[in-house]
Amino acid sequence: QDWNFLPATVGCAADLDCLRAMRAGGLSLLLLLPVSFVFVGSPWRQSHTEPRTARRAVGVPGLQKARFMGRWVDWQPVLQEASKAEEVGGDMPLGIRFSRREDGAFEIIEIISGGSASAGTLEVQVGNIIHAVSCEVGGRKDVTTASEVNSVEQMTQAILSNSDEVVMMLVEKPDEGAAGSISFLTNVAKGF
Repeated sequence: QDWNFLPATVGCAADLDCLRAMRAGGLSLLLLLPVSFVFVGSPWRQSHTEPRTARRAVGVPGLQKARFMGRWVDWQPVLQEASKAEEVGGDMPLGIRFSRREDGAFEIIEIISGGSASAGTLEVQVGNIIHAVSCEVGGRKDVTTASEVNSVEQMTQAILSNSDEVVMMLVEKPDEGAAGSISFLTNVAKGF
């Protein structure tokens, strides 16, 4: 949408009168600015030190929801232990090899040296499950979920479409914190 705040021709006198009336009434021109002018920055290029995390308990079936790139994304847990879905990101080359399992999940099977995964900036490990990735559609960042693609080649194309060479992923990982918190509570209970 084209936001034309100041008239460019003499034929826009009504717009000038409208702006003067708004200023006289105490309204600010800032109210007319679209949100994209007020907020600067990309929501998907966040600090990699504080990832967004969605946790699930062992044995909780069905779809879960996680925040990924500023929107809610459905993810189906596939790991057998307590797990969490975490938003991670890194620069290309990622240095990961993944395969599609029989259940349709995309599993990271190898970390390749020289990529952002081996450097530690893309916080993934072998065995993690990829549930969604950033992609580029029509020059804008978007999200592709694992349920929307049918092959490793399609997932690879979605990853490679990021022209800024920054890839965000929603990855399912084992949740070590869940097991530790349960054992801590057990130890406290035994103390009484």
